[in-house]
Amino acid sequence: MKKKIFLALLILTLAAGGAFAQVSLGAGGNFAVSFDSLKEDGVEILSTTSGGGFYAFLDATYLEADIGLLFGSQKTKISWEGGSLESDGANVSVLTLGLYGKLPIDLGGFTLFPMLGIQLDVGLSAEQDGVKYESEDVADGLNRFWIKFGVGADFNLSEQLYLRPSFLYGLNFGTKTMEDLKGDATSFYHGLDIRVALGFRF
Repeated sequence: MKKKIFLALLILTLAAGGAFAQVSLGAGGNFAVSFDSLKEDGVEILSTTSGGGFYAFLDATYLEADIGLLFGSQKTKISWEGGSLESDGANVSVLTLGLYGKLPIDLGGFTLFPMLGIQLDVGLSAEQDGVKYESEDVADGLNRFWIKFGVGADFNLSEQLYLRPSFLYGLNFGTKTMEDLKGDATSFYHGLDIRVALGFRF
């Protein structure tokens, strides 16, 4: 259902692109980190996935649709009163599909825009100690749906070319694997993205 909602919104975005004043395309790099936390009876399990990748975007003034690839590594830390235990997890790759509303604010030398939208993560691969995970396990462990918000800016390099840094913070609903482990524990799933891209106006 979440995939169907996302695809419907993406189609509407692309269809509406011609109604806005200007359309542009761009591509850049992305650093991302996510945190999955489960707490129960004084014990916390924290799974962290961090890494980087690249993405491409279509901008239609008030909307941004993007697609990207992220490559990262996982670490798990179990903490309790008086001690903790850390371990390395899998190396993973993820396809990201994002759709954001944005409100451009012209500040003279640059344009600032708050952002709010959704992102779907689709797990592509996971490997640990030379062993590749089965596709079903990859999907259960990496697929997730985000709600993200943040801010970006466009700095004009020429009439057509611009530099776009952006920062996003997001909350998600967890993966199937984390939800299966949850039981009666309290959960919190969140993360952030730092992105820099070059855009080209038509």
